[in-house]
Order: sequence, then structure tokens, then C-alpha cells
Amino acid sequence: MRLSTGLASALALMLSSPAAAQETRIGEEGFESPPATLEQVDWLVGQWAGTGIQGAPAIESWLPPVGGTMVGTFVQDTGEGGIMFTEHMYLTEQDGSLVMKLKHFNADLTSWEDKDGMVTFRLLAVEDCAAYFHGLTLRCRNPSFPDEGLLVAVRMQSGGELVFRFEALGREHPQRCTDAITTIDMDQCYADVLGRADERREAYLAKAVERHADRPELGKEIEASDAAFLAYRDAECGAVYEDWKEGTIRGVMGLACRIDMTDRRTLTIWRNWLTYMDSTPPALPEPKPTL
Repeated sequence: MRLSTGLASALALMLSSPAAAQETRIGEEGFESPPATLEQVDWLVGQWAGTGIQGAPAIESWLPPVGGTMVGTFVQDTGEGGIMFTEHMYLTEQDGSLVMKLKHFNADLTSWEDKDGMVTFRLLAVEDCAAYFHGLTLRCRNPSFPDEGLLVAVRMQSGGELVFRFEALGREHPQRCTDAITTIDMDQCYADVLGRADERREAYLAKAVERHADRPELGKEIEASDAAFLAYRDAECGAVYEDWKEGTIRGVMGLACRIDMTDRRTLTIWRNWLTYMDSTPPALPEPKPTL
């Protein structure tokens, strides 16, 4: 394996941090893989973007199955707009189960593995919106809403883990703060995005109460529901921050949680209180993700 100096340093930094609860599973010696098909992991298909090593951007993509194989790619950014390394992945139906095979490449396309070498992960279990391989986990961040995000975790030889958290790329899941480079820049940028998200939520809330001004009790209930939302958001995203508190990305993760929850809250206000059952145009435009 040809491991670049920059990547070796990054991995050393990652694995020197205190470990959180482990996402990966390790099979017992001689374990047998369970029956499984690619149809059970169709939630993987798509393009996913998020944070990787040292909080730098990372992208993972999966194509629909062809001939019993799903082809995937992974790109780890250096954090300065360059490529740290990439992976070429095959998720294949084999012997009635699934197996993951992949090769790593440096930025100059030289391979970590030998010419015929590859890294292989055998399947341990397929659960609701999750696939657990020996030392590798692929799962939905929220099984009830597969499109919300993807979590990938890999067990290192040291026993530590690399964990990648992604959101679906696309019109409804835009990338934010792409020009921010340092941790301070990212924290400030995400804080600004949250400010805009909250400002819009408050505007939609005020419009909802105004629209039902002839029903003051309903207006009070709408406002009470928003107060309850803010308390829930503080608790939930506080937990996210706590989960990441040992890493420099803790601020971004906590703020991203607040932004996403706020955008969903604004959309709920719009759907429940600012739209009509007939063809009447909504009182305000449908809110899109905050940039």
C-alpha cells in the first residue's frame, strides 16, 4: 500500500482522538455471511456529500446495479480544494450474499494496493436501511427518512474508526459554505446560515399567526408549537454537539443540525398554515433549504 505522507498524518490525528461509540462490527473467526441481495441496499444509490477526514469535504457516489454489481466512488478532499485520495468500489452479489471490494488511489492515480490487490469486506448483517460488513458499516442516518443522510464507518487496524457523515446531493440538499476553508470560517459561515434560517422561520410563523388572526386561540397554539420546537431543537442538536465535542468539526455538526431542523420546521409551518386546500396560491412561497 502506498500511503501518502499527508494522508498518514491525517489518519494519525483522527485516530489519536478519543473514540466515540463504535459504529462498526467485527465478525467472529470463520463467520458465514447471511443471504442478501443488492435490492436490500438500493437506498445507497445516489450522490452523497459531507465531511470526512479532519472535517474536510468528502463525496461518495453509487450507481444502480448492473449485472449483480453496484459501482461506487469515494473522493476525500484535502480541505484546500485538492484530492487527498479516492476509492473505486464494487458492491457485488456473491455466493448468495454481498461483498464489498475496493481499491484506493492517490491524487496522481497511483494505487495503494498491488496491481491485483484490493480490500474486501464480507457481509455480517443487513438491517433496516443498514448494511454491516466485517469492519465496515453503511447505514442511513435516519432509517425512517433514507434520503436525509448516509453514515459510513470503517474500522482501522489500530481499533479506531473513521466515520463519514453525508447528506444527499441535489436540488433539495445543496452544499453550504463551499468557500470556507478553516474551522473558524466554517463555524462562522454555518452560524450565518442558521441566522438566515431562523429569520425565515420567524417570518413564516408571523405570517401563519396573521393569517389566522380571527382565531386567536389557534394563533396561540401555533406559537406554542414553535416554542416546543425550539426546545426540542436545542436538546437534539446539543446532543449532536456533545457527540462531536472531541473534534474540531463539533461546531459545524451542531449548527448543521440546527439549520436542517429549522428548515424542516419552516416547511411544516408552510404546509400546515400557509397553503390552501384548493388552487389558491400559498400565502408565502414554498421554503427551500437555506444557503
